[in-house]
Amino acid sequence: NHLMVLGLLVFEATVHRHQLYFRLRNDLKPPPFSIIFHGITRQHLDHGVLPCIKYFINFGFYKFGLEISLIVAVNVIGQRMDFYALLHSCALMVVLFRRRRKAIGEVWPKYCCFTAGLMVFQYLLCIGIPPALCVYPWRTAVQPLTSNVIKWFYFPDFAMRPNPSFIFDHLLLLCSSLQWQVFVEENRAAVRLLAGDNVEISRSLDPCSFNQFIPVDNFLHCSYLDMVKVFVFSYFFWLVLCLIFITGTTRINIFCLGYLVACFYFMLFGGSVLMQPVRYILRLWDWLIGYTCFVITMKNLLS
Repeated sequence: NHLMVLGLLVFEATVHRHQLYFRLRNDLKPPPFSIIFHGITRQHLDHGVLPCIKYFINFGFYKFGLEISLIVAVNVIGQRMDFYALLHSCALMVVLFRRRRKAIGEVWPKYCCFTAGLMVFQYLLCIGIPPALCVYPWRTAVQPLTSNVIKWFYFPDFAMRPNPSFIFDHLLLLCSSLQWQVFVEENRAAVRLLAGDNVEISRSLDPCSFNQFIPVDNFLHCSYLDMVKVFVFSYFFWLVLCLIFITGTTRINIFCLGYLVACFYFMLFGGSVLMQPVRYILRLWDWLIGYTCFVITMKNLLS
C-alpha cells in the first residue's frame, strides 16, 4: 500500500512538472481550473454525448462535489458504526440543516476542520499510551466496561486494540477539502465563465415557467444526449421512488415505516408533485432527507 501511494505521488509530480515545462516552452497560461480536456466549457455541454462526457470529466466534482462528499460521509457512518460515526452523523445533520448551498459553504470550513481534527484524535487513540506508564481505567474499574462498549467508544485498549483503518475517513477528508476549494473557486468570475455557475434556482418560481429561465432549447429526441435528458428528467423521479420502496421493504422495523409512507405519498400524487411550486417540492424532499439522517443517527446509536 505504501509503495502504491508513493508511485501515485511520483506519477502526479511527473505529470505536473511536464505540464509546467510544456506551458513555459510554448508560452501558455495555466487554466484557472484543473481540467483534463482543454477547450471544453459550459457552452459545449449540450453539443452531444462526447462533449457532455468531457465536460463532466472536467467539472463533475465542481457540479456534484457536495453530493459526493455527503455520500462519502454516509459511507463513513455505515462502515464505522461507533461513537465517532455518531459524531459524523450529527455533523452531517448540522450541515444539511443549513439547506441552501451558500449557507452550507459558510459552515463547510468548520466541517473540514472537524473531520481533520477527529481523524487526528482517532490516530492518537490508536497509538495509545505505553503499558508501563498507566493502565486504562475502563479495564481496571470495579465494574469494567465490556469489550463491545470499548470497541464502540473506540477507547485505546491493551487487550483489544482499536481498528487503525482510516481509509474511509481519509476519503471523506479528501472530498471535503476539495469541496472547500470548490466553494472558493465558484465565486471567481473566470471559473464561472468556464464551468458555469452553481447558483440555486429561486424557491418562489412556478415549474410551469421554468422554460423561460433555461438557456438551452427544448430536447425532443434529436440526439442520444436528448434521450439521456428525457430519461433523467422524466423517469429519475420514479427511480428514486423505487429506491425508497426497496429501502422500506428490505428490513421490517419501525424506521422502514417512514420510507413506505413517503413512497406511497409521492406515488399517490405522482408527477403532479413536480408541478407544484418549488418551495413546496423542496420542503417535501427536505423532510425526506431529514428523516433519512435521523434514521442513520438512531441506527448508529442503537447498534
